[in-house]
Amino acid sequence: MIDLQKTKKINNFIFLLIVLVLIITIGLSTTRNQPSQMSGMVGSVFSPVQKVFYSIGQTFANSFDSLLNISRIREENIQLQERISILQEENIQLKYIVNNADALKNEYEMLSNFQYEHVKSQIISRDIGNWFERFTIDKGTNSGIQIDDIVIKAVRTEDQLVKVGLIGKVVDVGYNWSKVVTIDDIGSSVSIKVLRTNEGGVAKGSISGNIEAFMFSQTEDLRVDDEIVTSGLGEIYLPNIYIGKIVKIEKTSDLLTEKITIIPVVDFEKLYEVFVIKVDRR
Repeated sequence: MIDLQKTKKINNFIFLLIVLVLIITIGLSTTRNQPSQMSGMVGSVFSPVQKVFYSIGQTFANSFDSLLNISRIREENIQLQERISILQEENIQLKYIVNNADALKNEYEMLSNFQYEHVKSQIISRDIGNWFERFTIDKGTNSGIQIDDIVIKAVRTEDQLVKVGLIGKVVDVGYNWSKVVTIDDIGSSVSIKVLRTNEGGVAKGSISGNIEAFMFSQTEDLRVDDEIVTSGLGEIYLPNIYIGKIVKIEKTSDLLTEKITIIPVVDFEKLYEVFVIKVDRR
C-alpha cells in the first residue's frame, strides 16, 4: 500500500516548489519592468518643467531674433532716409535746372565771353519802399566783394542776343553779406549813352518807379527803342553794360536838355540770383 503520509509530503514539496518558481518569476518580471516604470514616473514629474524651460528658451530665442530684425530694419530705414534725402535734393536741383533752363543758358552764354572777375550770389532779403529799391545778397568780404562793385544779370534781348544787364551797385558790405542799390532807386545815378549815337546823359530812379534820364543836349536823332548802355564815366560803372530801351522822349523847358524814360531790360521784381563784378579800383 502506498504510504499516504509520504505522498502528502511530496505533494506539499511540489506545491512549495511551484510557488517558489512563481515568486521568482514575478520578481524577475517586476525587476525588468521597474526601470521603465521609474522612467515613466520621472518623465511624468519633469515633463511640465521641461515644457516651461523649453517655452522660455524659445521666447528668448524669438526675442533675440526680433531684436536682430529690429536693428537690421532700423539700419535699413536710416539708409533709406539718407537715400530719400539725397533723391529729394537731386529732385530739387533737377526742378531748378528745368524751371531755370533759359536763365542758366543765358548765364552760360554771358560768361563764355566774360573777362571780369565775378561771383554769383543769391538775394536773401529785400528793402522795398516807394522811393527806393534795395536788396541784400549772401556774399561779402569773404568773397572779395567791395563797396561800388557792379551787380549784373545775364539777359536776352528781343533780338535774341544775350547781354550783360545792369542791376546796380554794392553800397554796403559785411563779411558774408552785401547790400545792393538798383538803378531804379530814387537815390541812384549812372552815366549813360545811346548805343546807336553815343549821345550821353545821366539816368536816375524816380518816384514813379521808372528810370528817367536827362541827355546832355537836345537832338532830333533820339528814337523810341534806342538802346541805352553805361558810358563808363564816373569811375564806378564799367562801359557798355546794357540798361534798357527808350520808351518816351520829352523836350525840356530850358531847351538845353532832353528827358527820356527808359524801360530796363532787367525785371527787378523777379530777381533771385545775381552776379557781382569785382572791380579792381587800384
